[in-house]
Amino acid sequence: MSSSLKIQQQQNLVLKTDLRMTLQMRQSIEMLLKNQFELREMILEEVSENPFLEVEDWGDDIQEEPLQHGEEAEIADTKSEDVTVPLKINDDSADMSSILADFDWEQIRETSSNNFGETNLKKSNDIPNDFNFENTVPAEESFAQSLDFQISVSSYPETMKDVLIYMAYNLDARGFLADSDEDIALQIAADVETVAEAREILKNFEPSGCGCRNFPEYLRFIFIEHGSVDIPEKFEKSVNRLFSDETMLDLLVKKNFDALCGSLGITQQELTELLLFFRSGVASPYPAFGYEQERTEYVKADLMVFMREGEPVIYIDDKMLPTVVLKTELFEDNMKNVKNRSEKHFIREKYKNAEWIIKSVSDRNRTLYQVAASIFSHQKAFLEHGDKFLKPLTLKDVSDDIGRHIATVSRLTNGKYAQTPHGIFELKYFFVKQVNDNLTTNKRLEQKIVEIIEGENRENPYSDDDIAHILSKEGIEVARRTVAKYRSKMNIPLARERKRNYQFEVGN
Repeated sequence: MSSSLKIQQQQNLVLKTDLRMTLQMRQSIEMLLKNQFELREMILEEVSENPFLEVEDWGDDIQEEPLQHGEEAEIADTKSEDVTVPLKINDDSADMSSILADFDWEQIRETSSNNFGETNLKKSNDIPNDFNFENTVPAEESFAQSLDFQISVSSYPETMKDVLIYMAYNLDARGFLADSDEDIALQIAADVETVAEAREILKNFEPSGCGCRNFPEYLRFIFIEHGSVDIPEKFEKSVNRLFSDETMLDLLVKKNFDALCGSLGITQQELTELLLFFRSGVASPYPAFGYEQERTEYVKADLMVFMREGEPVIYIDDKMLPTVVLKTELFEDNMKNVKNRSEKHFIREKYKNAEWIIKSVSDRNRTLYQVAASIFSHQKAFLEHGDKFLKPLTLKDVSDDIGRHIATVSRLTNGKYAQTPHGIFELKYFFVKQVNDNLTTNKRLEQKIVEIIEGENRENPYSDDDIAHILSKEGIEVARRTVAKYRSKMNIPLARERKRNYQFEVGN
């Protein structure tokens, strides 16, 4: 009897410890993903629910005027050193990146729902009698976040998760990933084979088809490879032929229905029935369908960067964030006055979580500083001369430089903005691909292609071969297919289509 009771007590202790760790890990990953607006809400939400957190300074108002010209020097003197001071973290506290890599994410998925939703600030810090972590309402997850958490709880190796998380945060608004496997491999220093495998894995997460290169590949995956759509027998032959032939898929995308009927060997009535089947809701029109959020997006720089004596100076703009302190005396008084064991445990857990919040916010800002410092130490020429002087830079370069996981760098650079001498840019903008052996970057190549096309003879536009030849004369050696790739990526039509558009503009 005594032995049985002892076992039961041990099981309860383990369960509650896992719940505490689950909340902390959830908070950590949320902090990496949030910009300063969202982080402010998260901190205030925690203060409203935790009696051992107190706002010492509410921070600047959200509508504060942006930094004025000439204030950089004052900021550098008073603030820039503060963000580089290492945290004094206990030996039993690892850095956020390592913890996230090693933690059992399956438990987060099963037991945690504290996603830090919209702030409902309460003026009282009393502990509610019926408090329950399970009753907290999850916030809406973004499309990338939804994939991120699926990846994190999966059993794939950490190296594969790094690739998958990079892909998740580089999908376009529809859920497609046009970048080639070779380009992705260069960004994160992975094997092309690993990237190709990761793309196939990503396609099978929810929603299906994420990571397809384009619409035709998505259709082929959904209707042929994935096998999740129940295709009526009368359509099976046409569907298999249609999605197995690039030429036919191209006809469908371009809505060349007469040619498509001929290629499939079906009548216009049969094609109409087939298209009605496609449009009947058997599959989403694109992977991210339904995740679109109609809301105003505020873009405010999370950090500021400027040059001083030939070196970049980084200032983390955390003025909007409230300063939160621990109410240690309140905790000690409560522990002395409360006799009930379960209440003592509850109070202790709340205090530990309060400590964790303060440490995690500091670690998040420190990591953001480290990432930015690494980026702009590589991109000093940009700060001095503008985006024509961006140098090749990969996630792996920054990851190795600061000793953090690639996934951590991916999360931190997504949705975080830097105010520079040349405007406000998302941190992801500064990861630049090298397109040839002469260190030409993808952004420079895109600029040159646009310049060449803008100056072309409208009656005889340049072909991709012509553009490659002109670039070669300027010392930029790239293949015709590379020109075609970046021209297409910028949604610039082929030469014959541009000629037709020019003629239409003048009424010929």
